[in-house]
Amino acid sequence: PLAPLRRPGPRWADFSWLRDEFGGRLVPVELGSLAGGGAACGGGAAAWGERVMSLRDFLDAHVTAGGGEARTGYLAQHPLFEQIPRLRRDFRVPELCTAGGGSVRHTNAWLGPEGTVTPLHFDSYDNVLTQVVGYKRVVLFPAEQTKWLYPKEAGGGGVDAQGNVSAVDVEAPDLERFPDYARAAGLEAVLGPGDGLYIPAGCWHHVRSLTAAFSVSFWF
Repeated sequence: PLAPLRRPGPRWADFSWLRDEFGGRLVPVELGSLAGGGAACGGGAAAWGERVMSLRDFLDAHVTAGGGEARTGYLAQHPLFEQIPRLRRDFRVPELCTAGGGSVRHTNAWLGPEGTVTPLHFDSYDNVLTQVVGYKRVVLFPAEQTKWLYPKEAGGGGVDAQGNVSAVDVEAPDLERFPDYARAAGLEAVLGPGDGLYIPAGCWHHVRSLTAAFSVSFWF
């Protein structure tokens, strides 16, 4: 099974238990603008920054109802289980990750409000993306379609450093600048609590949070 929770229950129905039990822990939060786009929202490096804050302050200001912060905050690709080992008790590694004698290389948490976006990119690891709280939409393109997805050149800093990010905004593609994108054929999946999605290494994917959401990715 790909479902992430060992014991689904009311404490993972929302973020209340996480806030009450571990709210004092400090976490790195990416800050950006939904309008202009930050690293968490698919925008340029100049539009975003990072701040360390308590998990409680992050949830209150950016995730739960009534946060009211002008900039979007995202706890993105964070090894939360290493920071808070207690959380491991509630989660299991998807069987796919260890099939054939393999092992998980990295386990990362993704926690943020509705509207956070990870731009179209690929990873060098196989991944099982699992959904714990809320809903996300994932758009996927196989590696064979790379020639139509306009990868940015590697170099520089931030999200573009590895050359694995597309220049195309999947949600508003500029076909005058990127005409071959019209030839790409993607697949779309909506993940809800308890769902898991296998994303092979090299597979392009774009992710949007449809609600406040908490996901865990298992790279193997």
